[in-house]
Amino acid sequence: MRLDHPHKKRAKAILSVICRDRTSRTFLLALVLIVAMGSVRPDKPQGVYGKRYWATKISWRDYADVVVTGDSRVLGGVSPGQMQKTLGARRVVNYGFVNNLYGPEYLEAAEQVLKRQSDMKTIVLGITPHSLTDDPDVIGQFSELKCLSKQDIFMDIHFAALMNFFDYMSFRDAMLGIFPALAESHTRREYFADGWLAYSKDPPGEKRELKKYRRVYDRCQVSPAVIENLMDYVSKWTRSGIRVYGFLVPTCKQMVELEQKLSGFNQAEFAAAFNEAGGIWIDIDPTAYDSFDGSHLQSGSALAFSHDLALKIYEWEQRSENIPDVD
Repeated sequence: MRLDHPHKKRAKAILSVICRDRTSRTFLLALVLIVAMGSVRPDKPQGVYGKRYWATKISWRDYADVVVTGDSRVLGGVSPGQMQKTLGARRVVNYGFVNNLYGPEYLEAAEQVLKRQSDMKTIVLGITPHSLTDDPDVIGQFSELKCLSKQDIFMDIHFAALMNFFDYMSFRDAMLGIFPALAESHTRREYFADGWLAYSKDPPGEKRELKKYRRVYDRCQVSPAVIENLMDYVSKWTRSGIRVYGFLVPTCKQMVELEQKLSGFNQAEFAAAFNEAGGIWIDIDPTAYDSFDGSHLQSGSALAFSHDLALKIYEWEQRSENIPDVD
């Protein structure tokens, strides 16, 4: 007759106690449900964990040769990886943030992301009319992230996977996770280590952002003071040897028309002032790419636009290098 090993007997005894104890049974059931619900979260973000992505991004210093700046349209609309295919051996990062405005603190931080020893320092300014306002109702994501403590950043970087698993999920989200066919649309987000946040929505749905920005421009418009301050930075950067490019971030045709009418932004005047300050303004058709919500580009359109943007920069560099010096 074969006897159980003492360790097996002890394990069986412990399991027996757990099965008889109501608290232990409740704990085990809760644990099983937590694991199950965490696994069925609908439209789970892909790539880098969100908290790690943001904590790492706000911590960049002395890091890149090319820094692309702006608000959420830049955040979702510019892929550094795609740009590098054209620009070659230089590190490109997307330093865009949600609800971001071109204030002094943000511009200083963008400059600090550049590698101090790089001989190819470049700042690319993605311009939207809203980023040039001093909207009092906006506390941008950049400002919120700058308030993170060192301890918060450490936790977000090193324990992002655990925190993502236990993040809040509503009952509706749980049902959609279990029965995905019930969802009217699926939104996919993918966080890239180079700072790009790729968006895609299937089907795209209505362009809700149009209503939002009509309300925004009813209460505030482009600020001449913000533009003047930005031009001061462009001038300072170019004098120090940093190459500065600017472009109007693409969106849908309806949004372009709305902003031309209501925001107070005059692209021709802005581009002229930008070039006069030493920058290089890049003209790209802002309506040539697909926006899924009336403001932000689908990931496929973002890749196409990023290629076109990098190609414009590359062509300008090639032309400038071939211009002979004049005594």
